[in-house]
Amino acid sequence: MKRVLCLLLIACSIHVWGQDFASKFMEQCAKEDGDIQCQTVSPIMMEKLMDTMTAPNGDRDEEVPEYLLSKLKSARIITATKQSEKLFREAEQLIEKNKNRFSPLVENQPGQNNKVFVRKHDEVIRELVVLNLNPDEKTLTIVNLTGDMDDRFMKILSSGKLKQD
Repeated sequence: MKRVLCLLLIACSIHVWGQDFASKFMEQCAKEDGDIQCQTVSPIMMEKLMDTMTAPNGDRDEEVPEYLLSKLKSARIITATKQSEKLFREAEQLIEKNKNRFSPLVENQPGQNNKVFVRKHDEVIRELVVLNLNPDEKTLTIVNLTGDMDDRFMKILSSGKLKQD
């Protein structure tokens, strides 16, 4: 269950450049394609999920999830099971068109199937976009988070502290 929450948190976000990356991508690429799905998870829904999560002994560490939730506005997850490689390239092109807004979190190498981009303001990440292409399963997953994600937020996400043992 914690793994699901982690994915939901990664996908969380609605912010404005007029709209977030997920909204712009869906507007441009999913006009007639019902095979592209976009799920939005609001902060209220994330809080309800947190209320249902407990550790095997009945306890739960409330500090980390509450901190993460306080930093997010929402999460969006886009999935596509058809034309995933084409859509992955279109997502890369959309990022490239907006390179003045987005920068790679880490240097992305050409041909990689996992890429992470951020939109920052005053060293605070306002939007996090994760592009993932799984060519074996022929699926595209885009996770789009918006909010006020600081260094602590990113360290918690990357540490795997939310993963279930």
